[in-house]
Amino acid sequence: MDAISWSQEERGLLDAILSELIPANPERGIPSAGEAGIADSLARSAAQSPEREAAFRAVVSRAADLAGGVSADGVREIEAALPEAFGILLAETYKGYYSRPDMRAHVGVGAHPVHPDGYEVEAESEELLAELTAPVRGRGACYRDPTRGEGGGNGQ
Repeated sequence: MDAISWSQEERGLLDAILSELIPANPERGIPSAGEAGIADSLARSAAQSPEREAAFRAVVSRAADLAGGVSADGVREIEAALPEAFGILLAETYKGYYSRPDMRAHVGVGAHPVHPDGYEVEAESEELLAELTAPVRGRGACYRDPTRGEGGGNGQ
């Protein structure tokens, strides 16, 4: 599916919102989400989901009505007025930005794919694993044993 298109005004508003959500860090050479062109990623995402497109367009439309223009306060105002649409925009912005290898490298995450190399993940302690699995182990078996023939659920 092709990407949806933004008017020049919509694109400007969207880039401004994105730059408030993920601002630039000039000292480290990290561009904002707006500067990185994440609006293009959002356009592709919106083309796959009418719900996402409606959410993005609602947020941009609300931004056009902001008296002081797009700012941190303006973005908070949009979030308060349109929490569901804003949440969709925020999640898709993060996905679009941090899925790019060039952005991940800036924040110390390898630019390589997760597989086959993977990332270092610290192992959980035995105590934490015991605590997390206690309810499941306490419940007992809850499956049908295929080796015992007909009847008897719950491992009987």
